[in-house]
Amino acid sequence: MNDINLITDFFMWFSIINISIIILFYILLYFAFDFFYMPFKKIYLGSKEEFNKSVVNIFFQYRMLTGFFAVFPYITLLIINN
Repeated sequence: MNDINLITDFFMWFSIINISIIILFYILLYFAFDFFYMPFKKIYLGSKEEFNKSVVNIFFQYRMLTGFFAVFPYITLLIINN
């Protein structure tokens, strides 16, 4: 196996793992937001709405970084490899 195939496989699995985390996070936010909020209630001093805004902001940043550092390099390597 040459180097470009190894790097392509790495970015493929890196993308799969990160997209799985994103899907799991969507499910957690949609079905169990209160369960997700309870451990942070004593640590986070703001209201529940502010916590929701900050969690969604962090989640959007994670999605953008996943695209930038995992999905786009994988797609680029697939284009180069073919």
